[in-house]
Amino acid sequence: MHHGHTFLLAAGASLALATGYFLMLGQKRPKNCVFCNQLDKVVYEDSKLLAFHDIKPDAALHLLVIPREHHGTVKELGPEDLPMLRRMLEIGQQLMEENGFSDSSVRFGFHRPPFNSIHHLHMHCLGLPFKSTRKEYMFPKDGARWFVPAETLIGQIERMAI
Repeated sequence: MHHGHTFLLAAGASLALATGYFLMLGQKRPKNCVFCNQLDKVVYEDSKLLAFHDIKPDAALHLLVIPREHHGTVKELGPEDLPMLRRMLEIGQQLMEENGFSDSSVRFGFHRPPFNSIHHLHMHCLGLPFKSTRKEYMFPKDGARWFVPAETLIGQIERMAI
């Protein structure tokens, strides 16, 4: 236990060791949303968020942080989602630091529709280096029309609230 949260940082660790899977209980779960159903390799969980290893990693360490409650994409977010987004980034930063990555060797962000692969909000947490130049292009440091860095997204939503 760490600050009241469970951290399982082994690459193959699973949150639900006894049952072999984890269900997002008590939430509206679209049947076709893979993040609302069975998840493996969970490395962090609290009452609102989960973090787990990407099944197709694009960098030395590639985690995803998701809300337990189903949220579609970044285009559906508003000022009321700022605490969740800030907490997602905080968790991602903490997990990267605990795995030995410095601020200069990490990237956090979201793919924008229609470039997102899964219609459940998820933040990519990337511990560099990337596995290939193509992978680096998918997650540009300064963002692109297909990818928005987490801090940029938070700033854009904060300006909506003014």
